[in-house]
Amino acid sequence: MDRTDVAYVVNSTPAYFYILPFHFGMLRRYAPSLKWTVILATEVPDDPVCKEVAAKYDVEILPLDPKDAGFLDSRRAAGEALVTRFKYIFPVQEDFILERQMDGPEFASLLNRMDDDSRLVSARCMPCPGPFPDDDQCANLWSWQHLEPVMDSMGFVFQATMWKTSAFAQWYIAICGRLEELAPRETTDPKERAFIEVRGNLAENSEGQKVFWNMSYDLLWQHIGYTRCGKQPNGVYLSPFPYRPTAIVRGLLEPWAKELARREGFFLLG
Repeated sequence: MDRTDVAYVVNSTPAYFYILPFHFGMLRRYAPSLKWTVILATEVPDDPVCKEVAAKYDVEILPLDPKDAGFLDSRRAAGEALVTRFKYIFPVQEDFILERQMDGPEFASLLNRMDDDSRLVSARCMPCPGPFPDDDQCANLWSWQHLEPVMDSMGFVFQATMWKTSAFAQWYIAICGRLEELAPRETTDPKERAFIEVRGNLAENSEGQKVFWNMSYDLLWQHIGYTRCGKQPNGVYLSPFPYRPTAIVRGLLEPWAKELARREGFFLLG
């Protein structure tokens, strides 16, 4: 995990800052040799919590314009800011808590594969959802499989995914463009716009999937995902980045996350 052309990026906003020390603390605990640049992108860069994680966990703060504080716009803005600095971006939500050792050799192999294949632009590291299981590949727990629109309706998801930064930026420009068509910033009530992008889940719903797959077809993009073998709940840990999605549901911290934080020695106010 010694690549210097990869950015590990968390977008966050004050309502969720309380979980950031836990997130970055667990990252440093279970990926101690990680050399990627770890970045927190936020519209409130001077908040005391941001300063704390920057100093304690070697996190770079990426300031965002307040006008780009929206869920999708903040990710677009981060991608546009980083596209000239990093070949790859690994976007992770603040409530994705790394619980076991990150698989450095698997990521090294993955990045080499992406280096060699110009068409391969994303690799989903959470084996849920999909890709649609292939029995032959599923015999090998550690395997990647191509995502196909016919079999994998969920092409884009917010789960931990390695992206080529240029493609990541293009995707978010496109989905934010669609958001602007549905709810123009200048004429739409901010609550309505937020409902469309968050509760309506524009990027992951059928509308977003259509944008995603059409872009992929037009640009000859290919996407792969890590296979999940077995339906047991802890099957999600058989992956390069073993975390359990997701620690915050509808603004509330899940009981398992509180218990995990206590066990690992972190104090959460959420």
